[in-house]
Amino acid sequence: MKFSSIHEFAVLDFSPSGIRGCWFKRKSGRFSLKSHASLAVHAGNPAEDWKKLRRELGFGSDCIIFLTGNIGDDSVFYRTVTPDLPPKAMKDALSFELPGQLPREVTDEEIQFIPAGRLPDGSECAVNVYAFKPSGLDKVTALISQSLKKADYLLYPLLSLKLDDPPCFLPEIEPDFFFADGQWHDRSSWDDSMYEPWEKQFRELFELPEPLNFPIRDYLGCLLIARLAASADFSVLQAGIRILPRKFRPGRLRNQLKIMAVLLGLLAFGLIWEHGGSLIRSSQEQSRLAAEKAHLETQIRKLRNKLKAGEKEQKELTRVLNQKPGDNNLVERIADLSRLFPSNVMVQSLRWSDSSVDLTLRSEAENLNLPQLLKPLTYWKVAQLQERRRNNDVTRNITLKLVPAGGDEP
Repeated sequence: MKFSSIHEFAVLDFSPSGIRGCWFKRKSGRFSLKSHASLAVHAGNPAEDWKKLRRELGFGSDCIIFLTGNIGDDSVFYRTVTPDLPPKAMKDALSFELPGQLPREVTDEEIQFIPAGRLPDGSECAVNVYAFKPSGLDKVTALISQSLKKADYLLYPLLSLKLDDPPCFLPEIEPDFFFADGQWHDRSSWDDSMYEPWEKQFRELFELPEPLNFPIRDYLGCLLIARLAASADFSVLQAGIRILPRKFRPGRLRNQLKIMAVLLGLLAFGLIWEHGGSLIRSSQEQSRLAAEKAHLETQIRKLRNKLKAGEKEQKELTRVLNQKPGDNNLVERIADLSRLFPSNVMVQSLRWSDSSVDLTLRSEAENLNLPQLLKPLTYWKVAQLQERRRNNDVTRNITLKLVPAGGDEP
């Protein structure tokens, strides 16, 4: 048998004569009865008896709680046949035919229903229906708020019956009748041997204590609901059995959604933190690399400038090294040159090299015959002579180039 997704649950059965309960927990793929208890109910303070039953069973706040019993004396349970419809459409169909099933006029009755199985010909579906008045539900919810505070499900125990189940007698709910083959029968035809199929079925389905310690007939209502809770198709049956208002049901799904939302928020924050930190680190690294690149570019420019300056200095040094030692009579020759120029001739620039002497002269003399003037210098001769006047000015700019003449030195 496949089990539901529930891992533990408690079934609390209430009746005018007393209350009893069972706590089941899954172990190695099979549900085991962890504890069971039965108590009498005191009319003066029934809520305290419910609290005591919960303490004796010992289940915690995470345990799913099923309440089962008869909601009101004027409630009705029956089995009918309908087409195999979705839950909402099936509820509408059952509500439509409800007046024909009740022995009285319909007022404001509500219903619970669970499919009992397909008929042998497969054309229609047998459905267990429980009709009750909201006033009875108000009494149960008041008791829940005073004792258990919250409960997950409230349903009539015979709703879980299947088409092929043996006869079922729950004297604490219907002391005068038992249910068999889809109908109510008078208790006079009941035989206690009819409990034996239930004994065999539940001991195969659950891990239960010995019969002396756990008489199944006393806990048959709890076991019927336990079989429903442990079935694999329980989740698809909930649409027909949800009658408790939301404020009386634990907010397990809501709490789980809140926890999930918090976890998702923390996960998103962690991802943003990690991604943001990565972006910040990447930005910082990029800024550092950009600054380092700029620094390297500056260093490269400086090195290039130094290299160019070094190359220029090297060229100049090479030029100096390649020059000849020069003329020992340089000063005397310059003196000879200065003595030959008249007072109205001014030397603006002079450049002396191995092969020539370049002079730039300025003079206001009208007749200045430089070749004749420089003729006494036998070791030089005039190689180039240019004169310029600007705006008919008497001042002349003279460019003179002298080269060695090959004559004797003075």
